[in-house]
Amino acid sequence: MGFKISRSQALIEVITQFPITELPIQEFEEYKRECIDYDDVPAPPIQIQLAHPAHIETIGRDKLMERPVEARGEELHHVHIWQEGCCWEDGDGLLVQWASTSDSYVVYSYFIDRDKDHHFYVIDYCNDKAHALIEDKQQVAEWTRQAQEFRVKNI
Repeated sequence: MGFKISRSQALIEVITQFPITELPIQEFEEYKRECIDYDDVPAPPIQIQLAHPAHIETIGRDKLMERPVEARGEELHHVHIWQEGCCWEDGDGLLVQWASTSDSYVVYSYFIDRDKDHHFYVIDYCNDKAHALIEDKQQVAEWTRQAQEFRVKNI
């Protein structure tokens, strides 16, 4: 089984306008490559995230969106991205992945595509105030719509 990562057109346009936004996306993509190597697909299980730091130190909690049910059905996820002011380590080193949270997310979906490959679709990057966005039902519905549209074109 292979592995693919695709970026939404909106995300590509943001990166074109603001090249600095590409770094967290590149780190996310590197993290997902590591996840594939460890068979942590689509994300490390919660029990692993509760016991170990993330594969990449700038990546935090990686979680399936639980609501609305349509988002869950489209395997819509969000992963916390380190941002200024976050403290993801203590005297013993890096915190476990589940404890590494921020107000910055990468929103992505996951599915098995027509080639039987693992496919991650990077939909959005929320640099700040991500918790407010994730509570916005219209925003989550839009991410879900984008995830479904991309998946249907690729299965």
